Amino acid sequence: MEDVIVIGAGLSGLSVAYYLKKQNISCKVLEAQNRLGGRIETIYGVNNTPMEMGATWFGNQHQYIIHFLNDIGIAYFKQHDEGIALFETMSFEAPQQYYVPAAEAPVYRVKDGTYSIINALHQFIGAENVLLQQTVIDVVDNTDRIIVICNNGIEYQCKKLVIAVPPQVLINSVRFTPILPTALTQVMMQVQTWMSGSIKFSIEYKSPFWRAKGFSGSVYSQSGIAPEIYDHTNFEENKFAIKGFLNGSAVKYSYQERQQKVVAQLTKYWGEECHDFISYHDKIWDDKFIKSENEQFLPPHFNNGNVLLNNTYMNNKLFFSASETSKLFGGYMDGAIYSAKATVKAMLTFGIN
Repeated sequence: MEDVIVIGAGLSGLSVAYYLKKQNISCKVLEAQNRLGGRIETIYGVNNTPMEMGATWFGNQHQYIIHFLNDIGIAYFKQHDEGIALFETMSFEAPQQYYVPAAEAPVYRVKDGTYSIINALHQFIGAENVLLQQTVIDVVDNTDRIIVICNNGIEYQCKKLVIAVPPQVLINSVRFTPILPTALTQVMMQVQTWMSGSIKFSIEYKSPFWRAKGFSGSVYSQSGIAPEIYDHTNFEENKFAIKGFLNGSAVKYSYQERQQKVVAQLTKYWGEECHDFISYHDKIWDDKFIKSENEQFLPPHFNNGNVLLNNTYMNNKLFFSASETSKLFGGYMDGAIYSAKATVKAMLTFGIN
């Protein structure tokens, strides 16, 4: 029997395991997917350019992720934003240009890609303690322990269980015996999952030709398939990309069609050089590990940090830790770290026995 089992190998789940190991508490992490990271996913292009398909930015207000990066020895750097930015209101009108100086309150990105955090945590926790393709379907309170049952028939037992999965996804995919309190399940079905349904793209280039023309790479469009676009050059400024978001209509197009539309939009801003790209990537965040089948539209961060998500259950053996359960910056990486720290603190208060 394990001291602690964590369900979910995203940032919050792996951070829980990290903090537990620092307390010399044994822990196993179960992940349903065949990869780590949850909503952190960095793609490395043809030139090994790190391109973020998931969580990317944080600011000075996000002190938990900043302290965490310092603790695990991972560097971060300022997002490039100086230069001519574009604002496009109509497809038949030239976009407005305005010069933006370097931000006084910058946003940051992780050196070598956000997935560097996941790699560092995985190495610290130990690969033998993180098990992939373990889809949990049942959680059973068995008096002095919790039994966790996966869809492959494997059962795990633990003294304490931490579930680090978006609440709305969790409540639509896992059975609990005995059932969780009605008030909790009702809240969980009404917790907005950050990034659910988001579509991100990145396109790799040989050089930052937009910078040479005085452009920052920042674009805000009300008419193109990409409403937000940003420079995505790496820390060393020797690998270059443009990254942004696609609007909801993009789901009806094929991958090739999305690529063509993005390149056409960029070409309108910065010229024919935009056609000379090295690689294109995009990600539609609608898989079952982030978006439940019966998901309804909820306002951003709705019910994030709800008090019921921060209580303990099954006689203080069951805890929730996900970015959406955080009382601070729910949905963001900072919230994932805050939630992990708070969960481990609560667990130690009750003791591992």
